[in-house]
Amino acid sequence: MKKINLFFLYEQNKENCSCYIPTIRQYTMGRDIEDAKVNALELVPTNLDKSNLYEAHFERLEIAGKQYDALIESSEENDGVICYLPNFRLGGIGRDIKEAKENALKIIDLQNIQKPLYKDATFEIVTVDSYSPAINPIISYNA
Repeated sequence: MKKINLFFLYEQNKENCSCYIPTIRQYTMGRDIEDAKVNALELVPTNLDKSNLYEAHFERLEIAGKQYDALIESSEENDGVICYLPNFRLGGIGRDIKEAKENALKIIDLQNIQKPLYKDATFEIVTVDSYSPAINPIISYNA
């Protein structure tokens, strides 16, 4: 059976929680993380049939002397890379990873942001059996 690992990125506010799956470029909302996760899991089986899944991973960036996770994902719209910083809810685009990171950090500098504006995002890696709807989380991380 073919298995695939997917990132689930959760971003919460007082009213709700979003869950974004960069590999399939889909997101959903819920009342909290668990509700958003259940809704996201419903999206997975139909979207795994796509012939082109997108590349995505997390990297640590230093901003104002602190470490933050950045979501690095391919962008077919501009034939490049996006560096999204969940704690700041902003990102940069570039031709490659280096340029996308530099552009994200420039936006923070231009806006004179000294600390994150949003609660820590949470992400986990979920292993999915692509031939059945059985889904098993294997590793959880806090961003």
